[in-house]
Amino acid sequence: MKLSIQGIRDDEGVRSIINALLELDLGARINFESHMVCVAGRMTIGDASAAIERCGFAVVSVVDRTVVDAGFRPTRAGVAALSLS
Repeated sequence: MKLSIQGIRDDEGVRSIINALLELDLGARINFESHMVCVAGRMTIGDASAAIERCGFAVVSVVDRTVVDAGFRPTRAGVAALSLS
């Protein structure tokens, strides 16, 4: 998912958002691009938005609603291990 956030002015704001999102999902991948945060993890858009708003920031819009589970990384080896002979 990609969320547009209003009010981020410094690194401390970025850190507080990262910490809030990691409390929801310790394995989440979080990247910032200007005033947008990209999150891949096991959380809903609503949960992520609520955590960000608890930090004192406003989620202006949802740019991308795609929820990607950071824990699911399919590989050829994983697929081959699941195949039945």
